[in-house]
Amino acid sequence: MKRAVVILALLVLVVPFFAQSDDVTTKACTDAKLDAQKDINTTLWMGAGCLFGLLGVGAAYVIEPSPPASRLLGKPSDYVAIYTDCYKEEGKSIQTKAAVKGCIIGALAQVAFYIVYIALIVATVSTSTY
Repeated sequence: MKRAVVILALLVLVVPFFAQSDDVTTKACTDAKLDAQKDINTTLWMGAGCLFGLLGVGAAYVIEPSPPASRLLGKPSDYVAIYTDCYKEEGKSIQTKAAVKGCIIGALAQVAFYIVYIALIVATVSTSTY
């Protein structure tokens, strides 16, 4: 009976720490993802993908954005670590998706340019031979 009371007392004392840890993890990661979505310049990365193709996509994947240090002042160290990791992960994902979209747009623009160019050559050759 005494063991059961001791175990219950320990559970009452220990379980809130685990619950709080999960809350901090969830809040830090949610905050980081929302901030990354606001901060990352998708136009820049789409332009990089459009102008530089696969090099732009590779740069978007390799370069990790860092959160502004001012947002992390006064926060607990576990919050800062989780926030930073989630921010970098979400930011890299946003950058890469935007660069891929830009790469696809650039490739389609090049194909359209060459189709028009070849059509003009064919039209010029066919009208000049008659």
